[in-house]
Amino acid sequence: MELRKVTLMTLTVKLAAQEQSRLEVIATAMKSGNQSDVVRTLINEKFESLQADKTLVERRGGHPQYLLDGGPCLSERSNRKSIIAEKMAAKAANRAR
Repeated sequence: MELRKVTLMTLTVKLAAQEQSRLEVIATAMKSGNQSDVVRTLINEKFESLQADKTLVERRGGHPQYLLDGGPCLSERSNRKSIIAEKMAAKAANRAR
């Protein structure tokens, strides 16, 4: 199990009276101990919703370049057959040594 060091950051936000009361209502509705927990929860929920808009490939950093820069098109049988033949010949040559 990997342990991560948590760095805490103090965040100061100036809220208008109406926003302050809304935050208190949200904290009460969420049955949260304090407003900091509410803010953390809201940040995490927003972050997850932003991540949901991305495709799996985008979340993983894009397509692996080695797959995009591949050799001949392997959807054609003749290309697959020649590549397999080359690999089998190389394997046989290694065994013959």
